[in-house]
Amino acid sequence: MNQPYLEFRIPAIGNTKDMLISELAEDGFEGFVEHDDGFSAFIPENIFLRRRFEDLIHAYEIPLSRIIENKIEQRNWNAEWEASYEPICIHKDIYIRTPFHPAMPDFKHQLTIQPKMSFGTGHHETTRLMLQLMLAEDFKNKYIFDYGCGTGVLSVMASVLGATEIFAVDIDDWAAENLYENAQLNDIKNIVFEQGDIDKAKGKIFNLVLANINKNILTATMAEMASTIEVGGLLLMSGFYENDVDDLLSVALPYGLTLNQKINENDWTAMVLVKK
Repeated sequence: MNQPYLEFRIPAIGNTKDMLISELAEDGFEGFVEHDDGFSAFIPENIFLRRRFEDLIHAYEIPLSRIIENKIEQRNWNAEWEASYEPICIHKDIYIRTPFHPAMPDFKHQLTIQPKMSFGTGHHETTRLMLQLMLAEDFKNKYIFDYGCGTGVLSVMASVLGATEIFAVDIDDWAAENLYENAQLNDIKNIVFEQGDIDKAKGKIFNLVLANINKNILTATMAEMASTIEVGGLLLMSGFYENDVDDLLSVALPYGLTLNQKINENDWTAMVLVKK
């Protein structure tokens, strides 16, 4: 497919950058390349809504005059993006690379992820935090629910750590193709995907749930997530800031979910909750 993309180079740093990237992703932006003074955001030209984009930029008090816009072809974008894409190292435990990076056998776990210009590659703090939490838990012979799976990197990691089966859902139609491609790249055959929201998990009971989404969705679906977790089971979640923790715990507690562990990177947080 040779569909042209639009690139917007946006001056934003710190929490402003992370929050804006998250909102742009919800509006259809598919790729992000970070720079020292901000980031570039990419979206297919045919789905771009200029008024929505300008309203969002205005809400973040960024002058439109400071945003650089370019039109690029799909093929050129892929080459540029691959050239700027770096592997991810999490201590000496996890090495996440794409098919165009060399292998690094010194790492305990090595994942090959073809991101398709999407989140969930390990570059964002929340994905790294989730992977760190996963390393500390027992996945052997467990039934896992990956809620909002994206690229499937957490599903792939769960399988590598010994899970029996992973049930993954995502509302985006690109997720199925991307997840199954990444499962194949890592020789994994025990991930089942369904497109949709958390209602796809209704009636299922899991040993452990993975949810790297955002505060609003986590809050809105806490009851449904809790209903899918066995007593003694775990909820690993991220996608929120340190100052959101108390709000999320207050929502989780009535459903028997209590804090077991919490870790941070920059202002981002991830937690392990246990169902009593």
